Amino acid sequence: MNKIESILTVLFFSASQVIYATEYHTDICIDSLSSDTLNPDNTFNQEDYRVKEFSQDDLKSLESIINEYEKQNLIKKEITTFEDKLLKKEMSFDWFSTLPVIRGVVLTASTDRFKNRDALFEYKKSEKWEYIPTVVPLATTWALKAVGVESRSKTKRMFTANSIGLGMGFGMTSLLKNTANELRPNGHDKHSLSSGHSSLAFFSAAVLDREYGHYSPWVSIGGYSLAVATQLRRIHRHHHYINDVVTGAGVGIVCANLGYFITDRIFGEKEINNPRLTMGDISTFYKFLNQPSSVSLYSGLETGYNRISSKCVEPTDYIDDISFRTTTGFSTGIEFDFFLNQNWAIEALARASQFKVQAFAADSEPSIYGNNLYQYHFDIGTKYSVPITPERRFAFRAFAGERLSPEVKFEDYNGNEAATIKDMNNFEFGGGIAFDMLSTSKYLTGFSCDYIHACSSLLKNRWNISSYWKILF
Repeated sequence: MNKIESILTVLFFSASQVIYATEYHTDICIDSLSSDTLNPDNTFNQEDYRVKEFSQDDLKSLESIINEYEKQNLIKKEITTFEDKLLKKEMSFDWFSTLPVIRGVVLTASTDRFKNRDALFEYKKSEKWEYIPTVVPLATTWALKAVGVESRSKTKRMFTANSIGLGMGFGMTSLLKNTANELRPNGHDKHSLSSGHSSLAFFSAAVLDREYGHYSPWVSIGGYSLAVATQLRRIHRHHHYINDVVTGAGVGIVCANLGYFITDRIFGEKEINNPRLTMGDISTFYKFLNQPSSVSLYSGLETGYNRISSKCVEPTDYIDDISFRTTTGFSTGIEFDFFLNQNWAIEALARASQFKVQAFAADSEPSIYGNNLYQYHFDIGTKYSVPITPERRFAFRAFAGERLSPEVKFEDYNGNEAATIKDMNNFEFGGGIAFDMLSTSKYLTGFSCDYIHACSSLLKNRWNISSYWKILF
């Protein structure tokens, strides 16, 4: 633990004692002096005061007062230093935000074989209202600003940063759509990569987090929850593959951060409300070091062997042989951790995975619409977590539970039922690792990697790689 963190821990435990001790010792000194310098008739004798020598008790009291004031001054100095670091971090580019873009690039390269096969998904027209959730976080940010809630940025800086970020976001999304020429799952056009809805949704969530996330972690989690819901909707309606929405999320977050980074180069330290250390921050730091019980929202990828066994399929009479292949799945869910002590916790997980599935009849051109396969996981487990630095924790975990897979029906291009993937409920178990990082927004970020084995012939061996936002309680 470095010097700043040590002082902050001392502050958390000792603030009230420092104040009490200072007041207490001051009273001792005054009482000690006044008892000997006042006459019986309570009149002050100036001559006696001039010649009065300090007793040992007086010296000890003064020494104690000096020590306590020095401690307070040291704490104030360290707090100022820490707040300067918060400001520096606020004005720097968040390189962690580039990870979704990298993940999107990797997914795009790894799913070419799937997307280039001539198998379509049913076309479902976009609804105009689908843009509403994407702008709710951004609208909330400006609404809070309008009613006088103090944001991290002053109006001029916030307007400049949002304008630059939005312009870059729309430009980057348009550039990718027109250069990648990726066919949408529904075959409607070649503007699948990247998702404009996801880009705007995560841009909005990042702005809300940046401006008001320091008030409560639920502010940030609310914005990102809407953004994740947008991703799910776009995949479900066959407008995008998973790599499109992941890349779109990365573009949105990166452009939001670039907007603020460029604006900071323009204004410097003007037009910004400096971050302040609060007792809530210290409380969060203390919880993180000791018993970081929490609730998490996470999203990620589920992958593995992506062919579906014929044992899981019921074809119709007129199609004798049919095969299915899935993409990497999009996974999202919530997790509860309850720590029994500093290291051991019990946890409960609820997760939904969404896969796009292509269907092919043997020895013929594709003539069957693809569809979405959903799986729902409900697990309980145990976790061993250890701090590796004051702001980082590493954990191992094991879990087991139930996986539910509702049936999925497939139709041919004429609307006739072609095949069904049977519903299955199976026992599953697994384990993995997680890495938690304490942020300056009163929540944790991190990532996890889990192996999951299902006692089923349907998508038996899986890997789940997720990032998450975690709230301590």
